[in-house]
Amino acid sequence: MSGSDRRPDRTSDGPDTLHAEFDWGSISPSVAVVQTVAIAAEQEAIELSPLIETLDPDALDQLFVHSAEPDSAVSLSFQLGEYAVTVTGTGDVYVRTGSVHL
Repeated sequence: MSGSDRRPDRTSDGPDTLHAEFDWGSISPSVAVVQTVAIAAEQEAIELSPLIETLDPDALDQLFVHSAEPDSAVSLSFQLGEYAVTVTGTGDVYVRTGSVHL
């Protein structure tokens, strides 16, 4: 199984938060977001609204590919349907049911 088709383990940092860790050298952040939201929604990725309806997947990938260092402080939070998503430069994706709190 390659990094691009590997689904994250369902590990939770809270009762309403799904946390998955990725290596941005093996999988694009946009694919990681879709996979993690699909797990949180208990749906197949194809059943979700397209990511491009919320943000530009290529821009998301470029942001994190260029900042993928162990101590990267880059993060992005956005609303994807009913899910609050946070992506970090260190390879973390957090998906929480509810609104993004900034």
